[in-house]
Amino acid sequence: MNRHARIASAFAAAAAIAILLASCSGGAQSDPREAASNPAPGTKTTAPTPVEHIDDTWTFDYQGATGTFNLSGDATNPDVEAVEAARTSVDGEAVTLVPVELDNTAGTESLNMYGITIVTKDGQQIESVDLADKFSAWEDAAVDDTDKYNALIDAHNKYALFDLAPGAKGTALLAFDEPVTSAWRVTVMPAGGFDEVEASPAK
Repeated sequence: MNRHARIASAFAAAAAIAILLASCSGGAQSDPREAASNPAPGTKTTAPTPVEHIDDTWTFDYQGATGTFNLSGDATNPDVEAVEAARTSVDGEAVTLVPVELDNTAGTESLNMYGITIVTKDGQQIESVDLADKFSAWEDAAVDDTDKYNALIDAHNKYALFDLAPGAKGTALLAFDEPVTSAWRVTVMPAGGFDEVEASPAK
């Protein structure tokens, strides 16, 4: 083999070794993004454990305003007592009332406490109901008793058409068809049916 042939053979061997090394190196590399999107087999996401908070006080913040409530209710609250007196005057269908104490002194939006959604410890979803619908039924039950009917209209306007302006404090009443006996998670709609915020439990 002459000198030129030996040089050509050496270059060919070097090229083959380089290709082999590149192939091995490329096979050892992995894309971290792919690994992140494809967790190792057997990896499980731990679901949160439901915890009972029915006896806790719930709070929320919305656009500078704050709200506080207890889902077990408060039968001695003056607003609850006034609505209950109006209901019993016509022997109307019972309703569970939850007062929500609102501080909108630093708020920027009017609050009407549109509703609350509760998820119980066992996974049941409970929605508050429209207090105005309850009043309408009680008003129908007043029949021809003008005094009772007018008293119900006054209570309807005061408690079912709640609207709290920025800068003010007040108590809203939320209604439920049945007593609330369990609560794990709670979301609140403080100003209409579109904005929803999480409430937090505290002992």
